[in-house]
Amino acid sequence: MSVKRDSMSFSNILLFTDLDGTLLNKKTFEFKAALNLIKNCISKGINIIPNSSKTDLELNEICEDLKIPKVYISENGSCIYGLNFLSENLNEKICLSRNKDIIFKNFTDKINVKLQKKCLILENETLQNQIQVLGLPKNKISKAMNRKFSIPFIFLGNNEEEVELKKNVKRNGLNVQFGGRVLSLGDEVSKGDAMMRFMSLLSNETKKNYVSICVGDNENDFDMLDKCDYPCLVKNGPLKNINFKNQCVFSKKEAPDGWVEVVNKTLNIIEEVRSK
Repeated sequence: MSVKRDSMSFSNILLFTDLDGTLLNKKTFEFKAALNLIKNCISKGINIIPNSSKTDLELNEICEDLKIPKVYISENGSCIYGLNFLSENLNEKICLSRNKDIIFKNFTDKINVKLQKKCLILENETLQNQIQVLGLPKNKISKAMNRKFSIPFIFLGNNEEEVELKKNVKRNGLNVQFGGRVLSLGDEVSKGDAMMRFMSLLSNETKKNYVSICVGDNENDFDMLDKCDYPCLVKNGPLKNINFKNQCVFSKKEAPDGWVEVVNKTLNIIEEVRSK
């Protein structure tokens, strides 16, 4: 990132980012190519906030690896952590979702039994199957499965049945979202809604107007991308019917290089706008 004017402030920029397939390579989970840019962003006052389907335990570890503050949104918009780091009067933890036991009871009580039987709940599977499905090493599985608000599963039915399942779930105040590898049953929350709540709480407390950059790669990021000021999409296979409120920056490369590509482009756009 090249900042031509030393006086130009980037401290009101909030960069919300998905992880798998966006910042982390979808196969290797590698991110080293992004570390210099992350360090540069932090030095300019830009706050980088992971907004992911991952658990709080996973996100704590990733924030340590990335050398960024532990400020993030977990489990597809279920819970906001670390706002007190940005403003001391805000809570450390703000849950937007009911816990997974309540969610699963609603699911088993109200969803068509035939559809339920086609849902292979990942936490009931063997460790070996969990490793195979999630593509994670053995020592990462326990943190990935330690979920408070969501239930990962594989759907064994056809496309029509999957559409029916999602409609059933939505009618009953729940939500099914697709991540990089599995479907996830959760509350009626989203990454976009959690991001907006995050920004509202922070803005009300600090009296600052924030600019949001969002980086994603998949359909469960679309709500977040549509609600931000500067949406960015990292290349990760074919995606159809992409139409966001604001113009989107697309990468030519996959993660993590694609993340660097779109973030640099977007910061240059913001710099040009502010220099006029």
